[in-house]
Amino acid sequence: MINVPQHPFRVSEIDENDPFVVNALKKHKHYDPCWCGSGKKYKKCHMHREQEKPFTLGKLRKLQRDVFWRKRGCMYPKSSPSACNGKIIDSHTIQRKGPLSKIVDEAGHVMHFESSSDSPGLEAQSIGWRKASTFPGYCSRHDSELVGPIERMAFDGQHEHSVLHAFRNVCNEIYRKQALIESLRFQKGILDRGRDLDRQIDIQYSCNANIKAHSKSLAETESLRAYIERGIVDGNYDAFESACFMFEGDISVVSSSVFQCEFDFEGNKLVDMWDLSIDAELLSHSIVNTENGGAIVFVWQKGGTHAKRVVESFRNIPDDEKGDVFVQYCFVNCENTYFSASWWESLNPKQRAQITSYARALYYEGGAFTANKKRLVGWNFT
Repeated sequence: MINVPQHPFRVSEIDENDPFVVNALKKHKHYDPCWCGSGKKYKKCHMHREQEKPFTLGKLRKLQRDVFWRKRGCMYPKSSPSACNGKIIDSHTIQRKGPLSKIVDEAGHVMHFESSSDSPGLEAQSIGWRKASTFPGYCSRHDSELVGPIERMAFDGQHEHSVLHAFRNVCNEIYRKQALIESLRFQKGILDRGRDLDRQIDIQYSCNANIKAHSKSLAETESLRAYIERGIVDGNYDAFESACFMFEGDISVVSSSVFQCEFDFEGNKLVDMWDLSIDAELLSHSIVNTENGGAIVFVWQKGGTHAKRVVESFRNIPDDEKGDVFVQYCFVNCENTYFSASWWESLNPKQRAQITSYARALYYEGGAFTANKKRLVGWNFT
């Protein structure tokens, strides 16, 4: 079984001898640069932070949403003011006329794990399908150009179409990483209002560490995007490999994302993701619909040994277990995972608890994925 950590976020002790901490604890003059690294003078930043009134949770959430979801421009290859047409729109990363349409209920809703004011962790909630799996990534013209080849027909395994799915996943990942970094920088300025100095140091240190880690991940994802863009512009997709696992059966869970190859499906550790000196290999996955059911589609940069190892470890899973294992994998690794209300209601309490713990964990610490005795999905791989 996979090892789900006790806490959703990794907790690290702060070394009191760390230069950042030492500097924060020093006496500062009014016009000294603030210890937090904001670039502001101390008197304009943290000098009176402990006396500042904290924002309410509701206000924090609103301010955070405004920062995170701002439009950042069209992400299509060779986009420009002259080439783009129309406003930046909310683009679906999962085809709305494809797999997303398979999980919509009669009221036009799908299910997703989201934060709740009534619970300390993520909870399975119903949301409108038009809001599901979207990000403001392209102008209306380029959104149509990108999804056109993969929106008009059921997926049949074409390598080119697989790469187009991956490009959309990469753009979504870049948008979210950019938004997360901007959000963390925003949090540095408000999250420790009314806190004592020790707590201020904790919050600032944590934000700085997260900004550093996510900036490294963003640079890796930007590099992959550049490779795919060249392939799209040149009409050459040979720089990538893809693998499609076709199945028959109803699509009840859909997912698409790009993630770093830390473990394979057998739980083998491929790279230490906490070592920022190491570049991670990225792997895209998508669940798409086909004429007879669906497919799990993997795409990675040619020559990626870790990515290939992840795909081969999935190939080695017995066919009657693949669907169950992959669904678990999606909830652990990918927040861009949605499911039907009827599927959720069909699960027994033990299965719901398992899926909820996976969605809340945000990461895991190794261990092989194993299929449940009562399978989560009835996908027959061919």
